[in-house]
Amino acid sequence: MNDTFSLRRFKRLAESAIADFKLDLKKMNVLTEAASGAFACTPLIAAMAGCEHVVAVAKDSPYGTAKKVAKRLRGLAGELNISNRIKVTFDPPHKHAKNADLVTNTGFVRPLDADFISRMKTGSAITLMCEPWEVRHSDVDVGACERKGVPVLGTCETHKRLCTFRYVGMLALRLLMEAEIEVFRSNIILAGSGVFGDEIHRALKNNGAIVKRINPLHGWKKEMGVARDFAAKADCVVVCEHHARSLVLGGKTGLSLKSLAKNEVPVVHISGAMDYESMDRLNIRKIPEKRVAPGVMTVTTAYLGPKPVIDLHTAGLKVGEELVKGMRLTGDPEKAVGIALAHSPAMALRGGPPSNRRS
Repeated sequence: MNDTFSLRRFKRLAESAIADFKLDLKKMNVLTEAASGAFACTPLIAAMAGCEHVVAVAKDSPYGTAKKVAKRLRGLAGELNISNRIKVTFDPPHKHAKNADLVTNTGFVRPLDADFISRMKTGSAITLMCEPWEVRHSDVDVGACERKGVPVLGTCETHKRLCTFRYVGMLALRLLMEAEIEVFRSNIILAGSGVFGDEIHRALKNNGAIVKRINPLHGWKKEMGVARDFAAKADCVVVCEHHARSLVLGGKTGLSLKSLAKNEVPVVHISGAMDYESMDRLNIRKIPEKRVAPGVMTVTTAYLGPKPVIDLHTAGLKVGEELVKGMRLTGDPEKAVGIALAHSPAMALRGGPPSNRRS
């Protein structure tokens, strides 16, 4: 939520999501981040849902200084009359671990490593604001959570109230328009597996694009030759691989960059490993220009607007609410997980992307 963001719309969207998920964080302490843009929503939603003590960790980032972000969050909280419920801190997050009932895996709280988890109190829980397969191992030490008895669950993004991945398809359309690729009747190579690839493929086809999809996880080598031939008439390549860590463009495993350069084919990138140095050398245009590591999105669904983040983070907080309630009721992490899976849009840590889907 930037300075021009409509607070009235945010309030309406947040109240709607809180009501739909029946989010109630009374008598719980939440530790989360103070972030910029749409990601400023998390502590605000927690406080709006009754949490009387939200600690929001602020840090400097490429998106803004900690002081600037803190000032903005305090201003929003003031306008929503919840200032007394949110404490913005510049402390390392582990200093607040012992008082938190619920911890989110959001950026400035990470990494939730063994040291952090050892400081968490009995009965606390961790909620992931995404599906478990999207989380990098370095971000959350699941083994330490098991040893400490801290339950952890992800958020099912295909839950009927969320449909988060549908926004990924819209994201691809927006980036293509920014690249001056019209989509309708455009020839597009789509490199991506899983739900990212599925949703973008659907969005492109529904808008009249001619799509050649290649899957880095299945039959990649067989498809590369076909894709290389298609590159001669392609208008753009969309890269949206969120599982494989091998190169999707360039190198021995990826699509030939020479064929893209020869035909002046630009690349719209959402996620996936690419040979950036070779792309620079061959003058292959990338949209957006930002460089990211494998498994990281160049831009998130927040690039479209705040609603996807508001809905997802409200759902994630609901998962955490049920975990904490389950711990208070049973004192057993496994039973708490069962309660949360039954009463929230939760997703278990094991089983892979297709499992535990609710549609």
